[in-house]
Amino acid sequence: MARMATTQASPARVSPAREDPVVGGASQLIGGPPGAHAVLPGRRTWLTPLRVLMALVILASLLGYAQKASCRDTRNWTHEYQYSALCYSDVVALYSQEGLVDGKLPYLDYPTEYPPLIGAAMALIAWPAGLASGPKPVYRMDNGQQVVDHYTMDRRSAVFYDLTALLFLVAACVAVFCTALTAGSRRVWDAALFAIAPALALHLLTNWDILAVAFAAGGLLAWSRRAPRLAGVLLGLGILTKLYPALFLLGLLFLCLRAGKVREWLKAFVSALVTVVAVMVPLWLVAGYFDKEADRTSSGILATFWHGGSWLRLLGGGPDGARNALARFFDLNSERGADWDSVAFGATWLADRHDPAWFGPMHLVICLVTAVVLIAVTSALVVHRPDTLRLVIASAVAAFGTIAVAVPYVLQGIRDHGLAVHTLNIVTAATLVVAVLAIGLLTWLAPRRPRLPQVLFLLVVAFLLSNKVFSPQYTLWLLPLVALARPRWRLFLIWQICEFWVMFTRFMHFIYNDTQGRHGVDRGWFVGAVALRDLVLIVMAGFVVREILHPRMDVVRAGTAGTVAQRCAADSPDAGLDPDLLDDPAGGVLDHAPDVRGGWRGRPTHPAATSATSATPITDITDTTDAATAIPEVAVTTVRATNGPDEADRDADRPALRPLEPGALFRPRHRPDADSPDTTANGSTLGGGDQGPAGG
Repeated sequence: MARMATTQASPARVSPAREDPVVGGASQLIGGPPGAHAVLPGRRTWLTPLRVLMALVILASLLGYAQKASCRDTRNWTHEYQYSALCYSDVVALYSQEGLVDGKLPYLDYPTEYPPLIGAAMALIAWPAGLASGPKPVYRMDNGQQVVDHYTMDRRSAVFYDLTALLFLVAACVAVFCTALTAGSRRVWDAALFAIAPALALHLLTNWDILAVAFAAGGLLAWSRRAPRLAGVLLGLGILTKLYPALFLLGLLFLCLRAGKVREWLKAFVSALVTVVAVMVPLWLVAGYFDKEADRTSSGILATFWHGGSWLRLLGGGPDGARNALARFFDLNSERGADWDSVAFGATWLADRHDPAWFGPMHLVICLVTAVVLIAVTSALVVHRPDTLRLVIASAVAAFGTIAVAVPYVLQGIRDHGLAVHTLNIVTAATLVVAVLAIGLLTWLAPRRPRLPQVLFLLVVAFLLSNKVFSPQYTLWLLPLVALARPRWRLFLIWQICEFWVMFTRFMHFIYNDTQGRHGVDRGWFVGAVALRDLVLIVMAGFVVREILHPRMDVVRAGTAGTVAQRCAADSPDAGLDPDLLDDPAGGVLDHAPDVRGGWRGRPTHPAATSATSATPITDITDTTDAATAIPEVAVTTVRATNGPDEADRDADRPALRPLEPGALFRPRHRPDADSPDTTANGSTLGGGDQGPAGG
């Protein structure tokens, strides 16, 4: 295949450590990155990027364990110690609350509030933990009588915590490993955002969410290796752990519709559906039936049938309104109100604490803040795209009017009538649907097809901000997506600081509630911390949207471009057809694939017709050239000319790799130019290919 003609060094030859100055500077601690023209020895060093990342994530996990280790002793859970020491963990709390300490099995002996695979993880670890010794009284003599002085440590709870921490350590390593491979050898250091994230240490042992993150990261890696069935199985296991990986299938659908890869999406969707059904149906048959007080009223359908009972009546529900234990998760989420960290909770507090009347203090503050933000955003857009002046001004006026009118109206309604659960469910569902539709339109109309992690990040952020539950550990869901969607450190670290502030004010407010205001902080501090965190997430999402609309600002697609022309060329829909430039490393079949539909104003972005032995060179523009007046030619390497969306013709020059799917996680990506591979400074092969685990 013809190589791209350019007077500058190929972007593929840029060292990964140079792509991010923070990572490149930090790498000085282990010797620093080699130069672009360094002559490396033929042997491979042991200290590869993947091994460094594994060491970093192990260190972060150990810090998380140490930070919460004092709470593994249940004797310390007095006088709000678990809050003042910031060591609260559901792993310790639920071991006794869920009946695991008494040998009960989730779904069979009690209705757990968690999806099946979390219940399975609880039961699996509770079995060896139950072999440890429980608390025993220690006596002392008082006035000649033997009285209880204290109790020994409950080693069952401590062992349960330790074994769970070991499981979470493995899951965190798997998640970072898969994220690094999904990013590819050119961007392998992007996974450092995940590996050393403060939120990973803070919330790794808060709940069982890291298991879902590991499954989701594995599903992304399988999809990037063009194994849609394996990706569907792993995403299905993630859905059985937490529901949020279902959003990944939705994001894949948006992108596959635009690229004409619906058949590949169907493979992943069917595999995920079969995986979920294969687990849920047997569990539904064996799960017991429980009343609202969580008392068991009947055995499961299969046990009742086996003993000759009337099992048909259990299909519609148990006696006296009892429900199958599997329905506990869905019932709880439909019946619970606004949780602590949600927008709805903050709105309820705001409506009760401050009068939202027209032109009152709160209304004026909201109008002022809204006006400042809209003026800043509008000015930036107009300067960047003067041709959109009327559209931007009209949108800003409409947004200001909506917020200035809707906010006091909604808050006044909450103040007068409260926020009923069924109303909250409708509002959150409608908000999520609107946000998903907006993301779908963005994916469809963007001048160049967005990268998969960008779409997934927007979907998960929309879900978290619109949902009535935003538990602190949910921030783990975003870590791999941020590392892949927008691997920039400055805003990432600001977000992490906000997450710590939310956790700190949350626990301090719990102390405030338990001590009747004698200690801790008022609810306003906590709500303000949540609002600040949500604002930072919105800003991060805004930057991702900007990079979708202007790929030259995307550090993955155009971050290594050496000239203004190369950066500007990244905005072209056909720019991703050049295999020497990064397009969508996580996209799998979407990577470097031409669009067959969608695009700005509905125009499909087919590849340009070129000869089999020539390529259009990039026009070199110096840094002093006015980029606004330069019209660079787009570099397009050898592709077959097509007259229609014929998938066989489009992919004829891209050899398909179709080994057995279980091995797809461990095979390197296809290297477009196998005869003259490029080499990074750390010895990994480039030219569009990414090193597999054997190389790291």
